Amino acid sequence: ELSQVIRYGDVRRFDPTPLQPLVEQLYVQGTLALFGAANCSNDAARQMIAGIEELNRLTQEFHQQLDETLWTIELRRLSDADDRNALLSGYACSILLERQLIDSDLLAREVSRRLSPGVPSDLGAGWFEGMSLRNRYALLARQTLWEQLADYVAVLDDDEFKRSLVFLRRAFGNFSPGEKRSIAENLGEYWGVGADNVSELINQPMTEEEEQALNDLNDFDFDDL
Repeated sequence: ELSQVIRYGDVRRFDPTPLQPLVEQLYVQGTLALFGAANCSNDAARQMIAGIEELNRLTQEFHQQLDETLWTIELRRLSDADDRNALLSGYACSILLERQLIDSDLLAREVSRRLSPGVPSDLGAGWFEGMSLRNRYALLARQTLWEQLADYVAVLDDDEFKRSLVFLRRAFGNFSPGEKRSIAENLGEYWGVGADNVSELINQPMTEEEEQALNDLNDFDFDDL
């Protein structure tokens, strides 16, 4: 809110210059708090995403006043971490990708590490959900990403698949029909089948029975598996 006053002023037309040091200090405190705060539940993580986006926006709008390098260092730290919330690690990775601070080879290695049989399925799928929350064009343009995701799902056992399905459903729930078709084309190419056939399967509406089964998964206590 202070940054908006500095940028656009307000009805009182006062000089916002004295507010700039305060914004800079709040920015530093928020940036340094990111890693510690990311040790949280998924519910808390979804609330944190809005704050992460605000800090990221600040670094772009006030790049001359704020230490942008500090922000990218902390983003990288969160993106690389295995002991923080997976959704937030994936979201941090997506920002770095958007800023062109992660190349295709590094992304491929990170996807391979996160979506591997040794990683709990809810963590792997949660990380991918965080990745998919922004900059989808960059994701759709990377064929190897979808090949790795397809291989990851293919090796899950029944219980792991149930866990991952909850997160992957959320990840793809907000994709547009056009984006889903692009995914279908990527998968169709990898599987050696027609993209139209895959797209039809992906975009067809679910039955009431299928919807109920997914809703039941959302409320399932996976600790009992």
